[in-house]
Amino acid sequence: MRRVGFSIIIFLLLVSVLVSVIGLPAGGDRLLPPSAEHLFGTDMLGRDVAFRTAAGTLVSAVIAASVVILSLLSGIILAYCYMHPLFPKGLLLGIADGLKSIPSIVLALFLSAITGPGIPVVVFSLSLSHISDISRTAYSEYLRIAEEGYTEAAIQMKAKRSWIFLHHMLPNMKQYLYEQGVSIFMTAIIAESSLSFLGCGVPQPVPSLGLILSEARPVMMEAWWMILFPSAVLFFLAISLQMLISETDSSAH
Repeated sequence: MRRVGFSIIIFLLLVSVLVSVIGLPAGGDRLLPPSAEHLFGTDMLGRDVAFRTAAGTLVSAVIAASVVILSLLSGIILAYCYMHPLFPKGLLLGIADGLKSIPSIVLALFLSAITGPGIPVVVFSLSLSHISDISRTAYSEYLRIAEEGYTEAAIQMKAKRSWIFLHHMLPNMKQYLYEQGVSIFMTAIIAESSLSFLGCGVPQPVPSLGLILSEARPVMMEAWWMILFPSAVLFFLAISLQMLISETDSSAH
């Protein structure tokens, strides 16, 4: 199942990169249905929907990957800071719990209302809700490992916290970090599409799956292809990512 999920993701991303690099017909008449010349038809401005969908898939995937990287790195760094006795982890954990109670989409809507829509706002707001979970779990893993005999021996031998963190804690968290990375990627893809659909995500003229779907709303009854193909890509991305998570869960049980 995991191989199928990986295969679908790699296929979609490779097609997106190739189409974005090679390019397709720039466009033609408005709202042309799918044909040999325009596989996914054209939109209200005569742009090729296949090219827009491929470029939007790539943009959405880059944003989701940025959210994963920022969430994991920030969570791990924060967990390392929690190891130091003088670090105000109680205060930060309280702030993190408060931010976690706010849905990431609501937070993104609030930030975009203040600063305006943009990719940095989307990445930052979607990352905040995940950093708290990752840092808490990583710190709990450190506390568990600190009670193990080999860790106590390393402490007695004056091993630095950074050495214990890198050689004992992180290797024991590989599976958790993998699961979190896949889960965050899937959540970020859907959340970014939702935000762009609402007009608070990726700004024009940069394409994203949600923005393409938003543009299709006024003509969705007469130009069904503008809804069908971007929605299908989003569906297969979500299903393939869910395969990766379900495979991990089943192997754990």
